[in-house]
Amino acid sequence: MYCLPDVPFTLKVTTSGEAEDFSFEGGEARLGRTADNDIVIKDPSSSRSHARVYEEEGRHFVEDLKSANGTKLNGKPVKAPIELKSGDKVSIGDVVLEFDAPAANDTVMGNASSTMDDGGAEPPAEEEDPNATMLKPPQKPAAIIRNKPPAARRPDPEPEEEPQDEAPAEEEEEVAASANSTKNFNVPPPKAMARRATGANTAPVRSRPPREEEGDGEEVQLTAAERARQRRALAKSGSGRAQLLWSDLSLPAKIVVGGVGGIAVVAMLGLAVMAVIPKKVNKKFEVAQLAPNGDPVFDSFGLGDDVDFEKPDMKSFTFQYDSPTSIVGVLHYQARDCSKEEVSIELNGNALGTIPPDTIEVNQRQLEVVLPATQLKVSEPNELVFDNVNNPPGEDLWKIWNIWVEVIPIPNMTGEEASRRAKQDIERAASMYDQRDIGAMNLFRAWKSYRDAWLLLEATPDRSAELLQIARTRMREIRPELDRKCSALLVDYQKEMAKKEPNVGGARKVLQNIPSYFEKEHPCFGMARGLLRSMDDLTVEGE
Repeated sequence: MYCLPDVPFTLKVTTSGEAEDFSFEGGEARLGRTADNDIVIKDPSSSRSHARVYEEEGRHFVEDLKSANGTKLNGKPVKAPIELKSGDKVSIGDVVLEFDAPAANDTVMGNASSTMDDGGAEPPAEEEDPNATMLKPPQKPAAIIRNKPPAARRPDPEPEEEPQDEAPAEEEEEVAASANSTKNFNVPPPKAMARRATGANTAPVRSRPPREEEGDGEEVQLTAAERARQRRALAKSGSGRAQLLWSDLSLPAKIVVGGVGGIAVVAMLGLAVMAVIPKKVNKKFEVAQLAPNGDPVFDSFGLGDDVDFEKPDMKSFTFQYDSPTSIVGVLHYQARDCSKEEVSIELNGNALGTIPPDTIEVNQRQLEVVLPATQLKVSEPNELVFDNVNNPPGEDLWKIWNIWVEVIPIPNMTGEEASRRAKQDIERAASMYDQRDIGAMNLFRAWKSYRDAWLLLEATPDRSAELLQIARTRMREIRPELDRKCSALLVDYQKEMAKKEPNVGGARKVLQNIPSYFEKEHPCFGMARGLLRSMDDLTVEGE
């Protein structure tokens, strides 16, 4: 028995003008964004397990693995496994993979011809085992036999008994002809014709019964008993009763019923079309780039009825910052409907952690993640990814909004110099905190100075551990005071809006006064901007 070998294939990956070849000895190649794939594709459009190229029976196919943004073959979407040929191009986002493989028949015939001698004779037959009790299965051509893993092989067939006597050749031909032919079957005539042929019922028929047409076009008269039998048979099922009811209607009644049924069908089609039309058509521009230290992106992303842009699987952003020195960053965002370890955050392919689960004050909660200096690229694009690890195949809800990136240049300095500067920031912060009741912004500036010292020391390898602990601790102690001040201002806003006749002007003044207490490093600043934005939208709609 000859087996079909695995046919090797090659994928040439082209991205940003560079190409690299990946060879596979048959089997399959997994493509996706995570490291457990055979080819890792770091593209914003790539899902964790995006697609695969596999070999089956000497042929190669590409299959999309329910990715978020789809796979294309020669520019056309891949909806189901499609066979590949050399030169085909598989696209995942901006990454193009060119497929190349030798013809399966050439590989098979080459292996098969190596088993033949120079004269073209077939290999010698195996000697039969006199102790064998089972018939050997018939040999198949080498081109259609393929080795499969042991788990995929079927159990050997049960032994068959040898035929005792062979049928004569003429009888075999007759049996074969009848087995392969359907037009020569003898169909027994209907019972009504049989009765007429035997003379069982020769009485004249007073009224002409309905006729049925046989398969050969001959019409047969049915007796009253036959018609009654047919009606009883139809009455046993719902469809049959409907058929009887329809046949008993007069022509005008059939026209009326048909018209009503047509209207019902059109109405059902209309409802089906309305069901597939998207409920929300978003004409906003979807943001994919963040401006470092710029305005937050108020639009929301994720999965749910109230998100601005649906991204069930993942959402990615890019940002770039030019600096002559190294930088450290902080990602600011708000999140909701996220369970524990459901949504992960990645920076340039490196995991930063997961979004914390919801709390009671989830709508007012501002979240932060430090972007380490060792993982940030200076003067090059950086990629941030929010990845819902449950989607697909699930449909878990999640929402991210109010996103912005804070970038802080870090001067090139030694650990001693960084410690000296951090100590100055800590002293300035202490002075501001002592004067927190004198100026509206002093409390926030004290917190920010402690925070600047913390970020500077975080980016310095040989930092002072004592100063780092002081900066981090004081920053965390002052933060609740800022949050309470923010809550008090928001309560004043809600009081103005909750009056019997809402004082929109007074509420607007409260929101416009919030930047006197906070800068954009605190979430209260962003919440005030968002509320003012929503009030502007209401004013435009009410005009």
